[in-house]
Amino acid sequence: MVRDRDIVAEHRGASPTKASAAKVGPDKSVGPIGGQALLEGVMMRRGGSWGAAVRRTDGTIATTSRTLPTGLAPWRQLPLIRGILALGETATLGTKATLWAAQERGDESGDGYRKGGLFLTVAIALVAVFGIFGLLPAVAVKAAGVTNPLAFSLTEGLIRLGILVGYLTLLGRSAQIARVFAYHGAEHMTIHAFEHRVPLVPAEIRQFDRRHPRCGTAFLLVVVLVTILAHALVGHPSWGVLVASRILGLPIVAGVAYEAIKFAGRHQHQLIGKILMAPGSWLQTITTNEPTNDMIEVAVAALEATIAAEPFAATPVAGVAT
Repeated sequence: MVRDRDIVAEHRGASPTKASAAKVGPDKSVGPIGGQALLEGVMMRRGGSWGAAVRRTDGTIATTSRTLPTGLAPWRQLPLIRGILALGETATLGTKATLWAAQERGDESGDGYRKGGLFLTVAIALVAVFGIFGLLPAVAVKAAGVTNPLAFSLTEGLIRLGILVGYLTLLGRSAQIARVFAYHGAEHMTIHAFEHRVPLVPAEIRQFDRRHPRCGTAFLLVVVLVTILAHALVGHPSWGVLVASRILGLPIVAGVAYEAIKFAGRHQHQLIGKILMAPGSWLQTITTNEPTNDMIEVAVAALEATIAAEPFAATPVAGVAT
């Protein structure tokens, strides 16, 4: 077993196979790692530890690393359940990392970065996910009088897909969000380099794709596709069944989608993995931008902070969404 400290040391050393590293499969002994982009920063997680890095206004990089509670460790190994748990943990860690990054940058000035504002933002996001993304498309199709089960499911899915793509496209028009999307690209490229055991320096990391099969964006698209299949089984429901299936069924659908993303990540260089990740890869062209070297340096700092915390974590390494 290669120790994490040895892996990091090798990443910082000479490149053994630069020309072919991006073309071969990832080293499974390294283990997968996930994360998300922050405002001028990156958060990463692997197993029972997570770390974050942010570029301060003076140009320096601040880092932090933490471990996850051990009580939920057994649940993180259970198929379907681990997907639902991962969603909750991602939202929680994302909020914590955003708060920390804002404080490090000196941005906590009442414009949405205080704890109350962020928790309100999370609450609104949950309402949007379950209400606008989960329930509204089905209500619209039923109100339109569509009764054929297959047509009902397909129309509902297309509306849900339109909401997702339209929202992300409009979001990316903001200059600030465009930078977040560039950090998102830096996160993915750095994770690719880590999984392929390539030295963690910008020149080496740039050989990798800014898209990643375990991306959260890809996860959202897989959720849409899984809901089309799942809701086709429900058929043309009554109003009560419609509301219950779209709200209560969403966590189950998310669990199935999570397993599909994990499978695609493990088989990303095989035909089945490429087929599964193709729709999400397309959508990531919207949510990832080409990063600068400064952004890649921040992503590397977040990764190394995560690795540094692993000796203190009790949870074994497991696949997580990026």
